[in-house]
Amino acid sequence: MSTASDVPSPAVELPSGVVAISIPTPFAVGPVNLYLVEDSPLTLVDAGPATALALEALEAALAARGHRVEDLERIVLTHHHVDHFGLAAQLIRRSGAELHAFGGIADWLGDYARRSAQEMRFIEQRLLRHGLPKEVALGGRAADAMVRGFAEPVRVDRPLAEGDVLAFDDREWQVHHRPGHSTSDTVFHDRAARFLVAGDHLLSQVSSNAVLSEPLLVAEEEADPTVRLTPLRDYRASLALTREMDLDLVVGGHGPPVTDHRALIDERAAATERRLDRIVDEIAAGNSTAFDIGRAIWGRTAYVQAHLVMSEVIGHLELLEGDGRVAGEEQDGVLRFSEV
Repeated sequence: MSTASDVPSPAVELPSGVVAISIPTPFAVGPVNLYLVEDSPLTLVDAGPATALALEALEAALAARGHRVEDLERIVLTHHHVDHFGLAAQLIRRSGAELHAFGGIADWLGDYARRSAQEMRFIEQRLLRHGLPKEVALGGRAADAMVRGFAEPVRVDRPLAEGDVLAFDDREWQVHHRPGHSTSDTVFHDRAARFLVAGDHLLSQVSSNAVLSEPLLVAEEEADPTVRLTPLRDYRASLALTREMDLDLVVGGHGPPVTDHRALIDERAAATERRLDRIVDEIAAGNSTAFDIGRAIWGRTAYVQAHLVMSEVIGHLELLEGDGRVAGEEQDGVLRFSEV
C-alpha cells in the first residue's frame, strides 16, 4: 500500500482525440487524471472531487481546448470514489450531460449521503473485529465525514454492464467490470487503438489498494460482520483478465501512463507474494490481529490511514487463510490469526 506523488506525466502520445486533464485533490494520493474525448458525444471520463480548486482547474483545461463545462454531452465514471465522481452532479447541472456508470453503483450514487454513511458503519464494524482500537475508529469517523463532503448524490442515466459498448462517432470502447480496488471498478477498452482507460485499476507508480468496501447489494440490516470479504482475491482475478488484453497503452486515474501492462501486473503479483510472506512472519512474531500486523509494517500510518492499511492486511490474510497458511479464531469479539 502506498500513495502517489504529484509528478508530471511523461510525453506519451494518447490516441487521437483523447486529452489527459490533471485535477488537484485534497487527498494524499495527489492529483487525479480525467480524460476528455473530443469526439461526438463530447465525453469526460471521471469528474474529480467537489472542490472549488478542482472545478477551476477543469474549467481552465476545457477552455484551453476551446470547450466549456456546458459543452459536455457525456460523463463516464470509472468507479465510485469521491476523487473520481465528486463534481459529477455540478457538471451535469450546468451541461445536461448524461452520466454513464457501472450499474451496480447507480442506486449508491443516487442515495450517496445515506449509502456512504452506511458503508462506513459497515467497514468500521469489520475493522473493529480485526483489532482496530475504538479510539482510532472515532478519529476515522471524523475523517470519513470530511471525505464524504467532497461529493454529492448524482443520478446515473445509463447503467453500464460487462460487455457493453460506449459508442462515439470515430471510436468505440468496450466496457469491462474489474472489481478489486473498488467494487465498481470499470475499464474502457479501445480495441482498435490497443488502448485502455483503467481508472485506479492499474496505476503506473503505486499499487492500487484493494479497499475494504460494503458489497453493493447488501442491505444494512443484512450486513453480517463475521462474513469474510475478498477484495484482494477479486483484484488479483481482475488483474489476470487485464493481463491477457492486447494493449499498447493504459492510462490510469493517477500518475503517468503504463506502456507495458503485463510487466507491471507481474511486478504487482510478485509484490503481493512478498507481502504474504511478510504477514506470515509478523504473525509468527506475535502480531495476531490485522491492526497489529498493519502497525508492525507501517507504523504510524496504521493510525492515520487505518482503513487503507487494514484493507491491505485483511485482503492478504484472506488469501493466506484460503491457502491454508494461517487460521483465524475469534476471541472476545476480535479475530486473531495464527500459523497453520
